[in-house]
Amino acid sequence: MLVNTSFNYAFKKHELPYSIVIAKADLIVDGIISKVSKNQYEFIIKQFVKGKSPLIIKVSIWKEWICDPRIKELKTGQRLILFLEKSPNGNFSAINDSTGEIYIDNDSFINIFLPKEFTNPTVLKEGISMFLQTYKVYGDLNDRFLQNIHIESNKSVFEIYKMKESNRVFKFLVGNDVPYSEVTFNLIPQFLN
Repeated sequence: MLVNTSFNYAFKKHELPYSIVIAKADLIVDGIISKVSKNQYEFIIKQFVKGKSPLIIKVSIWKEWICDPRIKELKTGQRLILFLEKSPNGNFSAINDSTGEIYIDNDSFINIFLPKEFTNPTVLKEGISMFLQTYKVYGDLNDRFLQNIHIESNKSVFEIYKMKESNRVFKFLVGNDVPYSEVTFNLIPQFLN
């Protein structure tokens, strides 16, 4: 009956910013699960957002734990947007476990822990594409503390402002997820052509 109150049972998952998840991803795709086995599932890609691969890939099932439970059971027909890294064995794995595996039902997200700006799959995929067209991330993306990360933009502050007004996900990625102190603008004046 005695419990030592000096133990700290407050576990928290180490969250990666989505800007880093997007930069790390070899593949960002929208599709459905076609088969689930013990350690992996087969995934049919319906749309590529970043990267290319065969249309059917194998994705390793990440291990759930107290701070990072699976939102829903993996089953055939489940639609997901995945942020994936390629493993040495040729399979793919979700980046930062649940962060890299977004469940979709009836064209909306079911994870209440997602940023509120992630309103629907179309807006999310457009925002990711805009981010990939605008920013290049350099440095050790596997560093737990994200030290020495350098982000370059190829657009002006004014272009980025317009883009932020047109897409809530892009605005979130730029406003909340990209550390401004580490962003440089790599612009070549157009009159130098």
